Amino acid sequence: MKIKKALLLSILIFFISFLSLSADAEDQESIELNAKIEIEKVSRNIINALRYGRFVLADSEWKKIQSDVYKTFAEYDYLNGSLLYSRMEWQEAKESLNRTLKKEPNHEAASFLLGMIYAQEDSWSEAKETWLETNQISPYNPFYHYNLGLAYYILKDYPNAISSLNKSLEYKTNYNEAKLILAKTYLELNQVDKAKIELLSILEQDPKHMQASHLMGRVIYLMDKDPKKSLTYLKNPRALGWREKKVYARCYFEMRKWREAENLLRPIAYSPFADEYDQSFYLNLLLNLGFDERANDFFHFIQKQSQNESKIAEAYRMLLSSREGKDLLYHYFKLRY
Repeated sequence: MKIKKALLLSILIFFISFLSLSADAEDQESIELNAKIEIEKVSRNIINALRYGRFVLADSEWKKIQSDVYKTFAEYDYLNGSLLYSRMEWQEAKESLNRTLKKEPNHEAASFLLGMIYAQEDSWSEAKETWLETNQISPYNPFYHYNLGLAYYILKDYPNAISSLNKSLEYKTNYNEAKLILAKTYLELNQVDKAKIELLSILEQDPKHMQASHLMGRVIYLMDKDPKKSLTYLKNPRALGWREKKVYARCYFEMRKWREAENLLRPIAYSPFADEYDQSFYLNLLLNLGFDERANDFFHFIQKQSQNESKIAEAYRMLLSSREGKDLLYHYFKLRY
């Protein structure tokens, strides 16, 4: 009889313990489910705040998910990386985004933002490799293909740039930014007719598109050698790229507007990658303007230049291209300048 009572008591204790463990497990599942719902809600608020530059709101929302239960989620690390990105704390942001991808390898937003950081650091090869992975995760996003195409363009891999930019246009037909980089790529390949087609398409939709207008002026000069017509496309000399500055300086020169030509060509002539044509052209401009003393100074400047500056010139050209690329990137988030 005593044995039966002891056995019943043991069974009762086991059953109570089982119920208690089950209740604890259910409570834990409930806590985790509520945490998941909350972090998803906060995530939407933070992402929207960062997209519109509402940084105070983003920071206040971030404070809501600082308990340990949230830190196990990949989304927590992604949001942390996004906030660090907005503050331009690149290294810390990369570490947080890499933690996100370790927890959730197919987190496309983290992959895309990691590529953005590499681009901001002038590491376009790393950006390209990262965005290749992003496009494998999400192959139908036109903005991902656009940034990848831009990276290829900066790296002078023009065939792949064309392929990626056409993919972007396949999923977003009237994406003028993709058409612009495509036109730039065609110009680098000396396929002027194709560049003109893309630029005409942009200007038909947006006649005030300044960058497309500047490129069109370059195209007109290359095709027709008509400096007067080319100059009608010039909207803002300060916004010209270095390639366009060369073209428009030539147009001004042929129109006998030597002072305007000199203003445009000066930064090119003194740059490490100016070629002999640029330098002789600039000397000619100075002499035409009667600036004999400045012409002598510039001639001595050329003579003093090292003969081993090709690497410096290439590095400088890459930095200029990188700066241009960063201005043209598709951004999800604003930065806290």
